[in-house]
Amino acid sequence: AGKMKVIGIKGNYKNDSQEKPSVYLMADSSLLKDGKPLFLPEFAEEFIARPALVVRINRLGKNIAKRFASRYYDAVTVGLCVEARGVKKEAKLHDEASLCNAFDGSAVLGDFAPVDLIEKPENRVFSVTVNGGDSFTASIDELVMDIDELIEELSKYFTFKIGDILYTGYKESEGISLNINDVICGRIGTEELLHFKVK
Repeated sequence: AGKMKVIGIKGNYKNDSQEKPSVYLMADSSLLKDGKPLFLPEFAEEFIARPALVVRINRLGKNIAKRFASRYYDAVTVGLCVEARGVKKEAKLHDEASLCNAFDGSAVLGDFAPVDLIEKPENRVFSVTVNGGDSFTASIDELVMDIDELIEELSKYFTFKIGDILYTGYKESEGISLNINDVICGRIGTEELLHFKVK
């Protein structure tokens, strides 16, 4: 059994700064799940989290036509793509994509719910709150490329395998600055799927 892939999409929201969504890959060690705390690493000054809808791939496939794409994922949750900003001068490596977006813990993952959750109109919106206060909200319907289109396009390049994780995109223009002791919660509709603390 090969290692699972974690695929991140940058951008992919209407009226956002980036014209086309772009793709980056994360290691399975990037995943932070089961409500474990996020320990902010030492190597950067600031960490910005951007909420994303996440789907789990449940079958093997390549060159998947859009009309069949919905057969290839079975579960959905809220996740955060965490970006390191201001990497400290003493860092000896320079690689924006991997070091800043794919370090350990950079892909925070909520608990998965069956994908039919998002078929209900009231669950087309997902939200993330910090310390019970201000919330970030986004609608699945604001995606430039919807889930099925993403799967069609990505499967031209990658073979999807069971257990692969796809972060479907985030608003580049909106991020949450993470601070020690923050408590972050994420919901699809009213169902809480993500809950963790920053340390």
